[in-house]
Amino acid sequence: MKGENVSQCKICGKDIDPKFPFFVISFNKEAIENGTKKIIQSEEGASICEECGKEGLPSVLRHLKLIHDSDTELNQKMQSIEKSIKMEALMKEFGISGEKVGTKNQYLAKCPFHNQEASFLIDAKTKEYFCFCEGLRGDVFSFVINYDRDVNHKHMTLKQAVDYLMEKFPIQ
Repeated sequence: MKGENVSQCKICGKDIDPKFPFFVISFNKEAIENGTKKIIQSEEGASICEECGKEGLPSVLRHLKLIHDSDTELNQKMQSIEKSIKMEALMKEFGISGEKVGTKNQYLAKCPFHNQEASFLIDAKTKEYFCFCEGLRGDVFSFVINYDRDVNHKHMTLKQAVDYLMEKFPIQ
């Protein structure tokens, strides 16, 4: 790799070979002009190896937060919520119900983000969701954040999502 710019994965620290697929998290500053979205500025934030990035963006962001954040109280709250919350109860809180599909603990529902019938998969066992419309997927925290963004048209941080879940689903 002589002469090539080698970066390291921000999660595991391994060298990333640019000849093989990897992920780059970028921050874009955008504006809408005449109904068209334009990127005004783009800045590379982190390179992630293919192995660490295979679980998707919510997982990558969470791992980066756990590695680079010293807020152990927040991390402890997140772990407690993950253990105690039931996905069915969370979906019910947001008015989402679905029909059980297959033999696993999975449900198919109307997508809360796009209002499209039978396009939202809820996995009660893994406590994850998947939107077939846009490919949105994630855990209980990303669901609350995405719901607030796409349905309520507001911005919620991870800390706010954790606080919301702690309030709605107190840990015993």
